[in-house]
Amino acid sequence: MFFGALQQETVAPRLVVIKGEGGDGVTYHLSGTTHIVGRTQGDITFGEDVFLNPEHAKFSVQSGRLFVQDLSNNNGVFLRIKRPTPLDDGDLFLVGEQLLKIDSAPLPEYGPNESGTYFYGSPRPDGSFRVIQELAGGGQGLVKSATATTMSMGREGNDLDFPDDRFISGHHAKLDLSDDAKVLLTDTGSRNGTFVRIKGAQELFHGDYLFVGQQLFRVEIS
Repeated sequence: MFFGALQQETVAPRLVVIKGEGGDGVTYHLSGTTHIVGRTQGDITFGEDVFLNPEHAKFSVQSGRLFVQDLSNNNGVFLRIKRPTPLDDGDLFLVGEQLLKIDSAPLPEYGPNESGTYFYGSPRPDGSFRVIQELAGGGQGLVKSATATTMSMGREGNDLDFPDDRFISGHHAKLDLSDDAKVLLTDTGSRNGTFVRIKGAQELFHGDYLFVGQQLFRVEIS
């Protein structure tokens, strides 16, 4: 007897909303080719999320592969990292509730002005990069310089601590300067993960987590 090949129905990629206590919420099946997520416009909307733009992110399905693109001009889309991730000067990342920016540009050359006078200020740090806290509503908070070529971040006992942030693990993430002068961001086994703002179209894989506004999604691709 001849048995023909079984035809399996293709299952559409899915976005699962993660609720505040960590459980699964609503599941969105991305059965079309393009899906817009936003506050007031698009296929998937969250009208009470004030951090979402009217149209915030575009999810595209191409031959079973899923991509996301940031449509916002301010708050971005953040993807949870799985491995050490290089950061460029000005890149943004999330550690707990903290929005942080990497500043790896060289400090201005230190020297006198035209009259031979040196500008008075605090001692210049030895670190090769800095982390800047970006505050809600605009403006900057603390600025922390790396100790030589590394910086650890967490709730306590690190180079940069946020003791009042309940979403940060004790030792959450670290930054290191690589041999080719790139700053590498590594999650050090945190519970809630470390997220980097995407640039351009980003392919997503099964098990990925991403923030769009205040919405945390898990990606499922069969």
